[in-house]
Formats: sequence, structure tokens, C-alpha cells
Amino acid sequence: MRLGAAIALVSLIASNANAQINAVFTSTGIDVEYAARMYREIWDQHGQDIIDVLEARTCLPFDEPLVEAIVTEDTSNSGGPEHPMTLRASYVREVKQSTLVHELGHRHLWKLEERLDEVDGHMTLFLVLDRIWADIWGEGFAEEAVVKETGWHRRYAEAWTWARSLTDEERERLWTELLNLNGFGSCGDLVDRSSGGSDGGTSVADR
Repeated sequence: MRLGAAIALVSLIASNANAQINAVFTSTGIDVEYAARMYREIWDQHGQDIIDVLEARTCLPFDEPLVEAIVTEDTSNSGGPEHPMTLRASYVREVKQSTLVHELGHRHLWKLEERLDEVDGHMTLFLVLDRIWADIWGEGFAEEAVVKETGWHRRYAEAWTWARSLTDEERERLWTELLNLNGFGSCGDLVDRSSGGSDGGTSVADR
């Protein structure tokens, strides 16, 4: 594991046999061990849905068989190809859920090397992120998560305002353009392994 100078006191592994995606949540101290356990519980309960809905909503396969995350009291980030995610320990459970999907979403979209003109990484992610949250935990959860993130940073607020101003048809058009720009073709080219589908009509919030 690539943990840098982090002091790993506990390593918690959550495995999803169907999606064949493993997630490792490593705490940096006894004071955040409980938070690492909570992230593991979230993955145990919703890991399958998260991967399925990420794939269905983005029309892209999730390529990482192992996702590593350091749980600490620091700003959450998606890491990089050779680095684990960082997940803030002190978030309440609901924010842990939304943040885990947010950072996984960034990692999932690394493969999109070409971006639309004047559409940055957060704007790109926000084309689908609120729909992913809603598919997994319901519309109320998604609305609250958007409000929370909008208050964190001006660029988040601007990106969410832009994404939420678009109709479903405009989002779909931009996403299709993005896929084509990166050589992925249409959504039909992904064998949809999700149980919820990508038409937005099925929620997995009650699983």
C-alpha cells in the first residue's frame, strides 16, 4: 500500500464479490479509527450499488479492482493513479456517504483525458453526481448533499449552479459529446451490469 508517512494503526477491508471491487480504509490514528470503521460499514452496505450506479450513469466501466483510502482529519481528495484517496474523519455519516461517492467519481472519470471546452473536472463530475446520489439514497439525500457542497467553496457553488441549470436532455447531450470526444462511443457500448439501469427510473435507496 502507498501510504507515504501515514501511521497506519488499522486497515479495514471491504470486499464486494459481485462487482469484484475491493475498498481499503486505513486510519491514521486511534482517534479516527471509528471513522474508518464507519466508512467500511458504508462500503459494506452500499459498495455494490455505488459501483453499479457509477457505471450506469457514466456509461463507463469502473477499472480499479482495489480502491485505497486514508481516513484522517484533512481535506478529502481523490488522490491519483499512484496515490490513495483521503477521506475526512469528522464528517457525519451522510456526508461521509456523499463524499465517498464524490471522490470515487473523480477517480472513475480519470479515463476522460479530453474535456469539453470551459467544463472543468468538477463541472464534469456534477453532470452526473447528484443523479448518482439520488439513485442510491433518494432525491432528498441528493438535494441535501448539493446544498452542503455548495457551501464549502465558491468553485463548488459555481459548478453546482451550472450543472443544476441544465435540463436532463442538455446533460445527456454533453455527456454523449464527452464520451465521443474520448473515444468511448455511446452509452449502449457499455454492458450495463447494474440492477438499477441508467434511465433514472429506479432507486436503490431502500436496499
